[in-house]
Amino acid sequence: MCYTLPLEFYNKEYLNRLTRAGYPIIAMDVKNDKNYRDHYFERGHWRTKIWQTIVMLLSWVVLVIPITITVATYLAYRTRGRHGHFFWHYAEGFQELNFLMIFLTFALGVIAVFCFAMGYIQLQRSRGLVAKWPMFDMAKNRWERHRAEQFMTARFGDEVFRQSRRNYTVKPEQNLKKNQLKQVVNGEEDEE
Repeated sequence: MCYTLPLEFYNKEYLNRLTRAGYPIIAMDVKNDKNYRDHYFERGHWRTKIWQTIVMLLSWVVLVIPITITVATYLAYRTRGRHGHFFWHYAEGFQELNFLMIFLTFALGVIAVFCFAMGYIQLQRSRGLVAKWPMFDMAKNRWERHRAEQFMTARFGDEVFRQSRRNYTVKPEQNLKKNQLKQVVNGEEDEE
């Protein structure tokens, strides 16, 4: 098992216990993890907040109104008008709603089976009854990123130069062939 959280999340005593127990500690580059900003949750930017809130509310209205109409009509159809409200009276629509209910019931059943199966597997893993397989190989990912960065640096210049340019003209010999970067990352092609 390998711990890959930023080192400032751990206190020194906990890090020492982990290293004495034989767990490798991999320091993450926290500076590069925060590569985006969301103006909605930052201070200021009131026009953005107001605009995005209005768009969000309108989107919810566009979602909720057809669902409300459909549910009220289907409820009125199933209860013969005692509950709900008939917004329309098309036989094809009711037939389609019956099919939709059957389909949604089947889909819910499939989702429930999947969720219970995944929950059971996670429960077995947490109890230690099933081997825990790694989901992501950090060392391999770092090596692939390093290979890609070396290739891009050789082809287009160092990272600071590439990120500081607003416009960059690519020479014809610098163009990448189809799947060339993938081949370089996988080690199938020399990095020129």
